[in-house]
Amino acid sequence: MEDQRKNELAIIIAATVAFGFLSRLLVRIPYMVFGDFSSGFFISIVLWWVYNSVLFCVAESMCMDGGNKKYITKSIIFGFLTTLIKAGIDTCIDLTVARQPNMLILAAVMEISMMFYITGLYYFLFVKVGKRKIQKEKKEITGLVAVFCSLLVLYAGTLFYYMKQVQYAVERFGDMPEVQELGLDNAIWNLTTALGRESTTVGTIVYVGCFIIIWWILEKTTVEE
Repeated sequence: MEDQRKNELAIIIAATVAFGFLSRLLVRIPYMVFGDFSSGFFISIVLWWVYNSVLFCVAESMCMDGGNKKYITKSIIFGFLTTLIKAGIDTCIDLTVARQPNMLILAAVMEISMMFYITGLYYFLFVKVGKRKIQKEKKEITGLVAVFCSLLVLYAGTLFYYMKQVQYAVERFGDMPEVQELGLDNAIWNLTTALGRESTTVGTIVYVGCFIIIWWILEKTTVEE
């Protein structure tokens, strides 16, 4: 049983790192908005679909004996449906947060929403698919929680640093004729878009690390029913 859990965790780590690397390389943030059917939309769909399907396969193997492999079709369907849910969340974010002129805020909301989505998805997979329950006496997870909090602090610090750069630029150059001609909101959007692209490197490290830690914590704090 212990070896099986180690194998499950190894698969999750490998899949999550691959998901994060490919996302950063191909689209920066795997973000899907219905109506904006660009190449990034379809790449993100495929990345999330494959990743969610892998998650389902691992979760279902938790409660199977004898290595039953007949759940591949179920995993593909599950991956597609959960990807549609994620696309719906992204579309709602785009219809609200994207209406303000600061791309840094939009990027932050995208990445934070991914962590909430993954937390809910993992919980569903462990409890409903993997047939596990939260145990009353939890194993030691202090180290994992500390790393998780450290990643969040790193992300918050990075976002704060870039926001201070935007504030400085607005105070220093906001009254320049060139900026006024372009429009302050447009200037802020252009600047924060460039900074937002830079921030995705740290963002990818943070959400990949958080995804792995959330799964690890659930693995340590759940037992078979």
